[in-house]
Amino acid sequence: MSLFPELDADVFTGLKSRLDRLGDMPPQVLLLDGGSEEQRLAAARYWACRCNCPSAREEGTPCLVCSCCQQIAGQEHLDVLAFDGRISNTKDRDEPGPIRALNMENVRELKRVIQDPPHGDGLRVVMLLGMDNHRSEAANALLKALEEPQPATLFVLLTAQREQLLPTLVSRSHCMLLPWPDPEAEHMTGDRAALAGDVADFLATGRTLFLRTAKKGFSLDEAALIVSLLEKSLLRIMAGRGQQGGIDRELARLGAAECALVTGWLTEARERMAGQVSPVRVMEALMMQLFVLVHKG
Repeated sequence: MSLFPELDADVFTGLKSRLDRLGDMPPQVLLLDGGSEEQRLAAARYWACRCNCPSAREEGTPCLVCSCCQQIAGQEHLDVLAFDGRISNTKDRDEPGPIRALNMENVRELKRVIQDPPHGDGLRVVMLLGMDNHRSEAANALLKALEEPQPATLFVLLTAQREQLLPTLVSRSHCMLLPWPDPEAEHMTGDRAALAGDVADFLATGRTLFLRTAKKGFSLDEAALIVSLLEKSLLRIMAGRGQQGGIDRELARLGAAECALVTGWLTEARERMAGQVSPVRVMEALMMQLFVLVHKG
């Protein structure tokens, strides 16, 4: 079984080759954007294997079978750390996992850790997720750490689009774009097709969708489906496979920076609904933001 099945498709062969070559002179900050979140994480862990696998020093590519590579893939390697700005302090405290919250306590500990040499013979790799326009005290402290070269520590920034990150972060990074997912046009029927039509009509005219959300019983599942429809539309557009009509036609008016903004809005909408905010309130606020953005010019 492949250690990183997310990268098994032929389209990722070139990406892995570029990471292998980059391992000869690794940059302190690598930025991986594009692809899906699972593919970005797999690429970051492949990079960590390239920087730590004993075979890679001789062969120029990780073996992906040794205990070192297995530990990295299993999120158990002591020199591969991960932090996510989307994880709350409460969850980090009550349900600590291999990916920790990006808070001041953890950043202080990280800054202490990177002063020491790695546990093994390779390099320490620190993966940073959820840094999209992150301006917290912890993010500012982390920025300072990135400004101070650490010969034995490498950072990897993971984001759907680099435009979502602070320009100061992007300017310090070696950027590498993953292939975009290829969401084929869905064959939609019944309620799903009707909902997609209402979303497209609202983006075009500002009408119809609110008639649906105003009905008693508008559900969390319907709200989640709207977010999913919008996400898949953005992916098709960014992959250059946007459809001629429907939601794609309306969102195709947006530029790259605006698509990045919308991606952030969709993530926030999911988080708010997961936090028990009314799906009606979340959807109406989201769709009004989208309508204004689509028609602002």
